[in-house]
Amino acid sequence: MALIGIALAVPLATASAQTADSSDNLVAGSVLVRGRILGVIPKHGSATISRIGGHLQNSDSVAPEVDISYFFTNHIAVEAEVGYEHTTLTAQGTRLGNVAIGKVSSVPIFVVPQYHLLPFSRFNPYIGIGLAILPYFDADPAGGLVQQLSVSSEAGAIFQIGVDYRVSGPWYANFDVKKLILSAHATANNGALSASGQVNPWVIGAGIGYRF
Repeated sequence: MALIGIALAVPLATASAQTADSSDNLVAGSVLVRGRILGVIPKHGSATISRIGGHLQNSDSVAPEVDISYFFTNHIAVEAEVGYEHTTLTAQGTRLGNVAIGKVSSVPIFVVPQYHLLPFSRFNPYIGIGLAILPYFDADPAGGLVQQLSVSSEAGAIFQIGVDYRVSGPWYANFDVKKLILSAHATANNGALSASGQVNPWVIGAGIGYRF
């Protein structure tokens, strides 16, 4: 009888452990909150500058970010993300050589519906397509040739691929890559100089998240 009891207890204990473990999966009703560090790599050379020629170049940057995802089903989630970026603008290859334009800050805002492939797996890759908004503020002209600076952008599209990996319990590691498709416009000296073009940066992120 003791052997029978042990034989019955082992699978019951295993099933209980599996149930407790599975409660931390990303499934319908889950809320995942992450903090990430982003590397922003803009497309260079697409914005031509009026009057002096050349092109406007954004510097690569590193940005902090927080996001929250809600899982409507086991496979479908929507991620809302906000970050902070500070970048340097330079006019490259102009008739005056390379010219410092200034610095500008932005608050990237992304809303991305996602499809998660393996909701009951520790390793859960996903893809997404959504909306990107890049409000610019705190434009700081470099001085010299540039005494005034204004930068704006239009809403654009975002394409995303990534993976969540359950490290332990409700804790997840994350890695993802995004491609933004959007246009930006910059003016200097109250419109005396202007540049418009595609920004289209790659955004590479890594971080950690907690499932509620």
